[in-house]
Amino acid sequence: MMVLAAKLNLKSVQCDITTAFLHVKFPPGENIYVHQPRGFHRHPDYVLKLSRSLYGLKQAPRYFFKHLSSRIAKAGCQPSNLDPCLFLSKDVVVICYVDDLLVYGRSDEAIDAFISRMAAQDVKLRREGTAEGFLGVDIHRDGNKTTLTQSGLAKRVIEALGLDASYSNSVSTPAECGALPWDSNGQPYNGPISYSSVVGMLLYLTGHSRPDCSFAVHQCARYTFEPKFSHMAALKRIGRYLKGTVDKGLILDPSEELCLDCYPDADFAGLWGHEDPQDPHCARSRTGYVITLAGCPVL
Repeated sequence: MMVLAAKLNLKSVQCDITTAFLHVKFPPGENIYVHQPRGFHRHPDYVLKLSRSLYGLKQAPRYFFKHLSSRIAKAGCQPSNLDPCLFLSKDVVVICYVDDLLVYGRSDEAIDAFISRMAAQDVKLRREGTAEGFLGVDIHRDGNKTTLTQSGLAKRVIEALGLDASYSNSVSTPAECGALPWDSNGQPYNGPISYSSVVGMLLYLTGHSRPDCSFAVHQCARYTFEPKFSHMAALKRIGRYLKGTVDKGLILDPSEELCLDCYPDADFAGLWGHEDPQDPHCARSRTGYVITLAGCPVL
């Protein structure tokens, strides 16, 4: 949608639904009871019967999405046959992500009319500006060019790795030229840094604005269950790379032709020869790909 918005010069608005799950009433015949909350004791044998959905229920997200989908449809937008979170009309395009909405239109009036139709159905959308800043991603548009950055998250990764000191040097690549092996005889890492937490932040970072780190992060993520000191060293190298490129991000500069392309690459037994050749761990293949729309990477 960001590629299309740049090509078609669409306006955008980001909206949030306050206490989203609490809007939904249970279907007839479904009874759910809960313990009395602390400070609300009427009788020791009493329980409370829920009349509306509640955060923490496993069915709450599903009920809310059905509720929201029906309201968006009544507001004139029909769900796409290819993506249930994409809603289309002749005036606006709506993207749903749990209780966050992105609304694109050719004019502010078309977007305002959609929000008014939603409000008429008791769905209060809180406007939060344009699409810039959606889900923690800073989005900057300059003509047809869109730049996605997450400098705040990159800085948190650097701090979590203890690399925010001035004497910590940056590096020019996120990984060494070569595979990151299992290191079966290496010393297990037991330091103060949470390996899995840093990998989790990096996965979110690479999935939204830093695909240049994807392979390096993928290599480290394979050993989250039992990291060695060599794996922590590789993780810190990613942090040092981010330190020198903290303000960089993904640039979407669409071409004139709206074409869809896919470029895959596979390396069968990519770890073969790096460790014991009798270890089946070394015979796993690795695959990478990039899918582009109008020359811009979208996946």
